Amino acid sequence: MTILSSTQRIIQISLAGGLALGLATLAGCGIGSLAPSSAGPVPFAVSGRVHGGQQPVSGSTIQLWTVGSTGYGSEGTNLLGSHVVTTGPDGSFSITGDYTCPTPDTLVYLLASGGNPGLAGGTNNTAIELAAPLGACGALSASTFVFIDEVTTAATAVALGQYFTTTFGSASQDSFGTNNSTQAQTGLANAFATANNLVDTTQGSARTTITLTGAAGTITATPEAAKLNTIADILAACVNSDGSGTSPCQTTLFPDVTPTGKAPPTDTLQAAVYMSLNPISNNANGSAANLTALYGLQTAQSPFVGVASQPTDWTIGITYAAPVNTTNTLINVALDLKIDSKGNIWILNTPADNTLNSISELSPSGVPLVTALAGSAAPTGLSAAGPRNMAIDTLDDVYVASSSGSAYVFEYNTTTAAVSAINLGSQSYGIAIDGSNNVFVSHNSGTASSLEEFLGGTLASTSRVTYPFSRIDQFVVVDTSGAVYLTQGSTSSSSVLQVTGMNPGTCTAFPCTTTNDASLTATYTPITAGGINSPFAMAVTSNGVWVPDTSGNTATLITSPTAASSFGSTSNFNAPRYVAVDGTGNAWFSNRGTAAITELSATGAVLSPVPAGAATSPIGFAHAGIATGAGIAVDPSGNVWVANNTAAGVPATAGSNAVFEIVGAASPTVTPIALALKNFAVAAKP
Repeated sequence: MTILSSTQRIIQISLAGGLALGLATLAGCGIGSLAPSSAGPVPFAVSGRVHGGQQPVSGSTIQLWTVGSTGYGSEGTNLLGSHVVTTGPDGSFSITGDYTCPTPDTLVYLLASGGNPGLAGGTNNTAIELAAPLGACGALSASTFVFIDEVTTAATAVALGQYFTTTFGSASQDSFGTNNSTQAQTGLANAFATANNLVDTTQGSARTTITLTGAAGTITATPEAAKLNTIADILAACVNSDGSGTSPCQTTLFPDVTPTGKAPPTDTLQAAVYMSLNPISNNANGSAANLTALYGLQTAQSPFVGVASQPTDWTIGITYAAPVNTTNTLINVALDLKIDSKGNIWILNTPADNTLNSISELSPSGVPLVTALAGSAAPTGLSAAGPRNMAIDTLDDVYVASSSGSAYVFEYNTTTAAVSAINLGSQSYGIAIDGSNNVFVSHNSGTASSLEEFLGGTLASTSRVTYPFSRIDQFVVVDTSGAVYLTQGSTSSSSVLQVTGMNPGTCTAFPCTTTNDASLTATYTPITAGGINSPFAMAVTSNGVWVPDTSGNTATLITSPTAASSFGSTSNFNAPRYVAVDGTGNAWFSNRGTAAITELSATGAVLSPVPAGAATSPIGFAHAGIATGAGIAVDPSGNVWVANNTAAGVPATAGSNAVFEIVGAASPTVTPIALALKNFAVAAKP
């Protein structure tokens, strides 16, 4: 096993046949200002071709834009300035001359506006706006060739749509940008890398499989290429027309992708972004009719090979699978999944063979970076430890609670690779970390239970505080006020407990407990509102705590001990177990009973697809790459990551050795949650 420290992880990703992306992992764990690059301007050059389907687009105007840095969707700089570059009769273009990148790592993208897609009479289709996500400007050279078409445009919209201008219409500039904080810029850089997992910009074609090799091994990524092609075919119906009032642009594409109350798009890039941000094409005309009409824009002559039947939504996913063998500790029956401040994905593996229990780390684009805590018996490894849940602190160190053997709680230091642990003697299960890096662990010793707090993240008796209570406890979460919530099994009442008033600073000697230290107090309040009967893994939001009810097939938002509301039904959920909250407060639920993800708004409105009948399957955002959903997380780019937790032994079987990414479907969010709590940025964008 090769372990890289956090400060060593400079990710160089070169996708076969694609544009090299020199995306350095941005330093720092906070969400403060991003330090400018020390490198000065560098010259660049690039050439390429613009096609509408299989036909060249002539007379299209080419612009090379930097991303904006003054807010989400903000406009950057056209590096060509007043110089006009247009495509020739064969769709070709070349950018050379005295043009420079502001810095080598400045993120750039190409736009191709207007042009004739091969129509008689030299007709200019003003609705054409095609895009290609390039990445780091310093990677461009005279040998760089970019093929811009509907597939590159669809991939750009899917991966970068959360960073697109909020102003749609003829007066807007199609732009991508974010603010200048470290994590916001990290998220945008990561999103560019993900876009290049979807599309080969040298060919203008959807990627079908990618081999990603890193220090911890090899991952095979499989994007939903046919579904991306379907979106491209829909755009092609508009691109390969004159764009007039009777064209597919105006009669179908633009009106049917427009969300209720929003301005209609005026070009194909805006339409593609709407398909990404409003993936069920829901508006006043009805989502089912809109999806059917959009899917119907394809013909037998459509240029790309799409899906065989109409999808329920336009979300695009990528499956990241580890090898199927008897030594796999990279992805093997993943149970929990968390995101660190750099957007790296941490996976908790719990296969039937306990000797393969482990944690592993993938880069934001799926490159395997680390496997750890595997093989050795506790306290140095997770062998036979029964790992249950995972949490990440503000320094990106990873903590794991386990329920078997001596029920150790582990800390993995991501800078030094050191492992520390403490023996609780019996089951530790849920784990959560607040903004001060205090670690909270639920502890069940049979007839008695307790909430254990380790101050400042130090797993030692000299920092341990115990808050005992009588009910069996499992999952733990800390809310924005510092209150701790615990689930308490499957009962019709008091199934969630709120613990407040903790004051460990009054301990006279460690370890201390509420039963023998009179100065230490805590208030235990059962949450009886909401009708929860089978709570599972919870998530904090800006105004409370989301609780999936796995047998009730609902989701409950607790806003106070006496105020809770339940949302959804069997039409929306099938045994929901895990939940994550994105940067606008929307809640994303994995379903144990179906290969689909359910999304609710911050106020409980169902945003994911709903089948025609309650018994119809699948519900939610359904993807073949999701086997049995467990841990779920949203990263700083707005990607939704889901752990597959199929019941499998050794060797791992297909599905049990993978995690799944729904690209760009959520609002970017601050990660990890401990950092969001520290910076008062829960359910907020970086």
